[in-house]
Amino acid sequence: MALKYEINPPAPGVDVSRYQGNVDWPRVKAAGYAFAFVRLGYANGDGSIVADPYFERNVTGAAAAGLDVGVYLYSYIDSEAHARIAAARVLELLAEHTLTLPVVLDYEHAAKYKEFSREKNTAICNAFMGCIAAAGYLPMFYSYTSFVNSYMDMETLDRYEGLWIANYTGKIGVDNAAVWQHSSSGSVPGVQGRCDLNRMYCDLPRIVRESYTPGAVEFVPLSGKQLEVFDSSRCEYFTAPSIHAVVMNADGKTDKLPEGTYAVLALADTLVDGYPMVQIEHAGKTVYAAVLDDRCRLADAPDEGLDLHLVPMPNEGDRRNIRTYCEGLGFSAEFIW
Repeated sequence: MALKYEINPPAPGVDVSRYQGNVDWPRVKAAGYAFAFVRLGYANGDGSIVADPYFERNVTGAAAAGLDVGVYLYSYIDSEAHARIAAARVLELLAEHTLTLPVVLDYEHAAKYKEFSREKNTAICNAFMGCIAAAGYLPMFYSYTSFVNSYMDMETLDRYEGLWIANYTGKIGVDNAAVWQHSSSGSVPGVQGRCDLNRMYCDLPRIVRESYTPGAVEFVPLSGKQLEVFDSSRCEYFTAPSIHAVVMNADGKTDKLPEGTYAVLALADTLVDGYPMVQIEHAGKTVYAAVLDDRCRLADAPDEGLDLHLVPMPNEGDRRNIRTYCEGLGFSAEFIW
């Protein structure tokens, strides 16, 4: 894995999880630490995520204190499909946060992954990182030196910006590490107990700022329009403005929008991956959909309190069909024949 940017003098940083309890982030910053990786949680084999109870507090606290912040997810993921499910959930959890460092997959559980081939381990990591990259975040791979030497095919691990490697022997032990975790027993002002210590060897914040900024596409509020989905077998939707950030079902298949109408919240000010894209609400969440004429279309939303006069008067059977159709579209209507 080759770095795309020049090596810099190392910057010191920490990584934390619930095991460090309440961190006094201004004290960490005052002690000279430049960055922090915060544990988002861990991913089960099926891709479901258990969030770290201190995740929100640490992400917001570290950023407010002026540190550059990234997150990491500890992995028990057991397949490429489940890796994509985990990535989609990560994107949901990050929707309200702005990161200046990568989203990291912590892939180091040797008791589990020694049973997999190098090819399978590498494919799982690439599947996760590919989804993260497609959503506009800089992905990164974390592990320790003996693990990557024994269980990973580093030549086919997709080349993002190097890796974050743990090695406590006084040397990194692999080429092109962007971040080196050199100690698990550091003492840091503002952090209770032992703390992992890291050194960053390239300007990851600049890389993120220049090339990996989620939400670079501007969405302009749009009223009076709705998205009509008429082919639910093909109408995918997305957690971020990218056709690669698909929503996955628990069985590892791509989820689709049911047939019906969805109020449009906003429209992208430019094509996204070559398509018009809208922001809608589905299942209580804000999601994105590409407008493709063979599965969905934009249409005018019905006016509130619309009076419609039909001439000639429909017969009883047609009146029943009209009422059933309108109710199926979600309209609340009073029919006066």
